[in-house]
Amino acid sequence: MNNPMLILLNLLLFTGLAACEPTSTGTKAEKKPETSKIHTDIEANAQGESAAEKHEETAAPDLVNGQRQFSKCKVCHTIIKGGRHKVGPNLYGILGKPAASSEGFRYSSALKKADIVWDKATLDKWIQSPRNTVPGTSMSFIGIRDEKSRRDLLAYILKETAASD
Repeated sequence: MNNPMLILLNLLLFTGLAACEPTSTGTKAEKKPETSKIHTDIEANAQGESAAEKHEETAAPDLVNGQRQFSKCKVCHTIIKGGRHKVGPNLYGILGKPAASSEGFRYSSALKKADIVWDKATLDKWIQSPRNTVPGTSMSFIGIRDEKSRRDLLAYILKETAASD
């Protein structure tokens, strides 16, 4: 099987393939490797995070889910400007307000003594577990453990209760 034509074809094929390979001699401008989703997944897993968790951190809140999550809150709270208090206080304009400061609502002594201002971090912690945030609170809500649901709920509440005064 020493056919000279077959040897020539193989040689041409090998030469052609070799010409297609990228060179690393530095004479051509080298491209930076693209970071693919697979690479991101591998890097995230190496850091102990799943790619889904990494994406969740940067994903925009889902206001529809936030509204759905608020159905757990609306039994006791209103969020409209001038809305009445229910079992819990009206939450309109809550961001930046000191805890236990809505006029006309009777707060627990624990919340009155808590000396906290409602910022995003404190609200997130409160929504996760009111009783752990302020032991002795009269709020009976157990909290929302799921981080995405809390983030969506918090975004919805803050959007709906943003004081425009």
